[in-house]
Amino acid sequence: MRKSILISGLVLIVLGAVIIGFGLQLSSQYSMEAGEWQVTWYSMQTPYGVWGDAIATGRFPTIFSYDPLEYSYREEPIGFKAFLEVNVPRDVTVQFTIGGDDGDITIFLDGDILLNLPCPDPNVQQSIEAYLSAGRHTLEIEYYQVLVEDDAAALFNMVISGQQEAMGIATGGGALVFIGIILALLGFLLKPKKI
Repeated sequence: MRKSILISGLVLIVLGAVIIGFGLQLSSQYSMEAGEWQVTWYSMQTPYGVWGDAIATGRFPTIFSYDPLEYSYREEPIGFKAFLEVNVPRDVTVQFTIGGDDGDITIFLDGDILLNLPCPDPNVQQSIEAYLSAGRHTLEIEYYQVLVEDDAAALFNMVISGQQEAMGIATGGGALVFIGIILALLGFLLKPKKI
């Protein structure tokens, strides 16, 4: 009994390690290079998308969710325009998600509108998939505040189709390794039967 538990544990460890390697190798095929968003903040002339003067510059991480936005304490409506360059090593389909609160948010891909989302109270978000050919692409997000009396919010996420499945495979391999380690330890700790 002890020997069979030990062998089963070792087999699961090896199988899990192979599956982890496969999942990570598969996941590396779904990669893209992206830095930080370059952000310019504006005071809005009206809550209907008429851009006013630039009031500040800053950065957002590649994936972000801010509630409230940094300058939403101001008395006049605020907005921002943000740019991000991404480098895609091979053709991929990417799911983009934008969202916000108390405003209007639009994402552009290489200068073309990809998705526009009016986002009055409460927070809303929406996703769209887009095909990106290998090479450099520019993303732009424009957000402007519509409801000044509330806190403005905005979010962005992007996921390459297939990447989550590949990471799921690697996670499954990790679970097998964990179970294998438990079984192998049990096999070591069980006392052999006396004859």
